[in-house]
Amino acid sequence: MTKLRQIAPSSQSRQALEKPVTVVNRQVAVNCAIERHQHLWGQFIYASKGVLAVNIGNERYIVPPEQGVWVPPKIEHQVIALTRVTLTSFYLDLELLTRLPQSSSLLAVSAFLKALICEAINIPPDYAWRSPSGRLLRLIVDQLAVAEQVTLNLPYPRDLRLMEMTRELQQNPANGNSLEQWGSTVGASARTLSRLFKKETGMTYSQWRQKLNLQLAITALAGGESITNIALNLGYDSPSAFIYMFKKHFGVSPKKYLGT
Repeated sequence: MTKLRQIAPSSQSRQALEKPVTVVNRQVAVNCAIERHQHLWGQFIYASKGVLAVNIGNERYIVPPEQGVWVPPKIEHQVIALTRVTLTSFYLDLELLTRLPQSSSLLAVSAFLKALICEAINIPPDYAWRSPSGRLLRLIVDQLAVAEQVTLNLPYPRDLRLMEMTRELQQNPANGNSLEQWGSTVGASARTLSRLFKKETGMTYSQWRQKLNLQLAITALAGGESITNIALNLGYDSPSAFIYMFKKHFGVSPKKYLGT
């Protein structure tokens, strides 16, 4: 796997908030990882350009520009740039969080919310809360509170046998092993592996694999890979089979998903 270059969180993430909402912008180069950290406040992470991976606990979120990640207070997280990204973070004071999710969530970014975020990027740090800039930020908070939650987060198991399987699938997603075949490799029955997968990830083995493939597909699309190569690397018989799976899940073709 590509070695990640660790970079520090923004200096603002270590300071007390001076405003109910603080906007932090930064450019992050491809394969850079913002070190694991946490805040005393809520954070909405959004990339207007590029694709992010956000690791929270044993879950990974793949985040294209149509989505963002909500991270509640005191939740450790790591942000990774899968491509070069233009990153915007909104730090929200505790008193604004009553209508926002209590757990980490992947949120859909509507065209309206995206337009608001693009305007908020230019708000100066010393804005007044009761100014037009403050009203814009309050409107963003309102939109986050009603944003649709997207279920593309991928929980990773902690059982050592399952971890061996998932590591191999990350490296070689075209691996078509059945649970019976995996059982002979990791030393457990297919029934045991099936039960553990459901217990530790909340989904079946086949469901987990499909969600992994979706995450890998988004990452590859953002990196400019062709649909044909992506389909073959993920083990599909043809590009059309991959496109069908992708469209069935997201409602749009791979090209339209990232606006390419």
